[in-house]
Amino acid sequence: MKATIYTVNEAGLAEIKDFLSKKHKMGGDHFTLEMLHAWASEAEFQLGEGNPASIEIGSMYSVSGRPEIYTISDAGLDAQVIEIDE
Repeated sequence: MKATIYTVNEAGLAEIKDFLSKKHKMGGDHFTLEMLHAWASEAEFQLGEGNPASIEIGSMYSVSGRPEIYTISDAGLDAQVIEIDE
């Protein structure tokens, strides 16, 4: 049996930073590389659950005062097919 593991790549991290720059009250410069990787981990978790590779800013932290959701593009994701032993 095979499974596909998705990870957020450098392009995906850039997408996340751009999204946070525009939509988060703290702005993009607030977020360190380590913090961007934490956001990327959330997108990877969502993929593992069968959802799109998305992240969400809660309404309390968004510039708009509404929840803001972003889905990372296919270009922002790397895919690796692995063999799973059953």
